Amino acid sequence: MTQQQATTWAPPEPRPGRRADRIGRIAFWVLVVLAAALLSASIAVPIVTIQPYTEQSPTMENTVHPGDQMFVVTGSAIRRGDVVVLRVPRKDSRTDDVFVKRVIGLPGDHVACCDARGRVTVNGKPLNETYLYPGDRPSVVGFSVTLRRGQIWVMGDRRNISLDSRTWGPVPESGVLGRVVLVHRGSSFAALRTPQAFVSDGLAPADTRLDLYVRLAITAAASVAALLILTVFGIARFVVRQRRARREAEAERSRREAARRLVEPMWGVHRVPPEPPGNPGAATQVAGQPDS
Repeated sequence: MTQQQATTWAPPEPRPGRRADRIGRIAFWVLVVLAAALLSASIAVPIVTIQPYTEQSPTMENTVHPGDQMFVVTGSAIRRGDVVVLRVPRKDSRTDDVFVKRVIGLPGDHVACCDARGRVTVNGKPLNETYLYPGDRPSVVGFSVTLRRGQIWVMGDRRNISLDSRTWGPVPESGVLGRVVLVHRGSSFAALRTPQAFVSDGLAPADTRLDLYVRLAITAAASVAALLILTVFGIARFVVRQRRARREAEAERSRREAARRLVEPMWGVHRVPPEPPGNPGAATQVAGQPDS
């Protein structure tokens, strides 16, 4: 091997797949961050907007029983038919406790009872209140009220024992703490939507508000699944890369060793072969000057 040949040797060019590896790593971490962000958001929204309450009174049976845990959405607009947690002014309720009632009328509505068939009416439209406690009448007392701005009319579902707007009169809309969206009883959950009585009479739109939380639950489950898949993929990718790096390092060491063996004779380094058995001094003659 000549000196010119030796000087033309150069380390191998970087592997063409390195750029693809970098792009793959960037895409992997983008997916991890996206999945983690979606999971965080789908958990944070319910935590921020939903508060738990426990019902103590039987006045909302059979919708909510004593001891049931309620999940209440705060800060959302209320509709006719919603079950809400609210505070009633002490001058009316004689207590600072919170109540669970159903919204029957909103500001500007005319609420009355009873029509010829004994039903509660809102703006002249009778309600088919299928949510009432079995055997209870819509009301045993009559009323006819037009609600002013900022006032609502609330009643319990168990009308025979409920203290509500029939006793208190209209209550401030500002006293509403939130809307009940989910009731937990024992091992079961029940979602509360706008009763059909209000939808059929055009007093409230079909209730799709709970769909947001269903979508959040699906998003959370999908995010967890994606993170698990990405974790398994990342571990497998790391193991493969480590093995490949070891193989490349070993190959690089082999190439360098081979190159060193080729270049060493140019710099006057001569290896002395081992002395052949039975021929003392042979190695010395090979390595030293010939006898003359």
